[in-house]
Amino acid sequence: MRVFLTGATGLLGSHLAKYLVERGDHVVALVRSTSDTSFLESLGVHLAQGDVSDSVERLCSVMDGCSHVVHAAALVYSGRGWDAVAAVNVEGTRRVLMAAAGSGVQKAVNISSVAVYSGSSPEYDQNPTPVQGAGDSNHYARSKREAEMVARRVERDTGLPVTTVRPSAVYGERDRLLGPAIEGLLSSPVVPLFGPGENTLPVVYAGNVAVAIGIVLDSPAGGDSYDLGMDHPLTQRDFFYKQAMGMGRAPRFVRLPAFLVRSVALLFSRMGVTPPGAKHLSLERLAGLALEENPYLSLRAHRDLGWEPPHRHDEALRRTGRWLASRKPKKEAHRGRIR
Repeated sequence: MRVFLTGATGLLGSHLAKYLVERGDHVVALVRSTSDTSFLESLGVHLAQGDVSDSVERLCSVMDGCSHVVHAAALVYSGRGWDAVAAVNVEGTRRVLMAAAGSGVQKAVNISSVAVYSGSSPEYDQNPTPVQGAGDSNHYARSKREAEMVARRVERDTGLPVTTVRPSAVYGERDRLLGPAIEGLLSSPVVPLFGPGENTLPVVYAGNVAVAIGIVLDSPAGGDSYDLGMDHPLTQRDFFYKQAMGMGRAPRFVRLPAFLVRSVALLFSRMGVTPPGAKHLSLERLAGLALEENPYLSLRAHRDLGWEPPHRHDEALRRTGRWLASRKPKKEAHRGRIR
C-alpha cells in the first residue's frame, strides 16, 4: 500500500506515518517548505512539497502512484475568521479528494472530529453526516461538518470510496498544540481537578487512532463514518496524574467544585474569553467536557471495525509526559497551525 498523507507533521499525522511505515506501507507526505519534517525523515517517509491550497492538478501530480489517501490536514485552534478556516478545512478537503479521484486512488479516509456534534448522545456514532452541529460561531466545528458533506459529494460524484473518522481530543508525543498548555498546568505547584476528577474524558491516544485508520484503509468500502472517542476509559485524574509522573513530577491536586467551574466558565464565555490554544471551544463547552462522562463511546468502531486499541493509557500517558519534559522551550506560539 502506498499512502498519500496530508497533515503528517501534526500530532495524529506523525503517529499515523509511524504506524504505517512500521507495518510495511510506503508513505508520501504532503509538507510545506516551512514544516519541521525531521521526524518524518527519520522514518524514511517520502516528502512531497505542497499544500492543500494547491490546485487539484498540482495535487494529482504529487499523488501519482499512490493507492490510498488519508486527509488529516486542518487549521485548528486558530481563532481566525470563517473564510480563512473554510479555505483550508473545507476547500482543502475538496481539492485533496478530487485529486485522489483523478489519480485513480482506491480509497480515501477523511479525518474529521467529534466537534461536529452538538445534539443529544443518541446522535453520536450513528449518522454518516451529522444533522446537527455547534453554532456557526464555532468555525472549526462548522468547517468539519461542511468538509464531511464535501467528502460525501466527492464520493457520490466520482465513485471514490471515502470513509470519515471523527476522533475526540487526541493526545500523545509531538503534540505542539495543547501539549504546551498541559505541560504548563502540570508544572504548577497545584493542579486543579474539575469536580471530583473521576469522570471519563473524551480523550484518545494518537497511536490508537492510527491503528483504527489503518483498519479503515484495509477495507475497500467507503460511505461510512466512525467516532474514535473511546479507546480505553480514562479518568480526568489519571489523565493529569500519569502525564505528570512521566514528566518526573508528583502532582498535588486541588478539587474545584463542579458548580463553581460551570458558573465561572459561563460568566467568562459570555465575556468572550476563550481557552488558551483552543479558541474553537467556549469555556462553557470545555467545562462540560471536563466535568461530564465521555459520550463518544465508539461502539461502531469497536464492533464493526474490530478496533482493539493496543496502547493502554498508563504507558501512553507516561510516554507523553516524558516527551513534554524533553521539549526545548519555544519563544513563539504555534497559532493556527495546520496539522
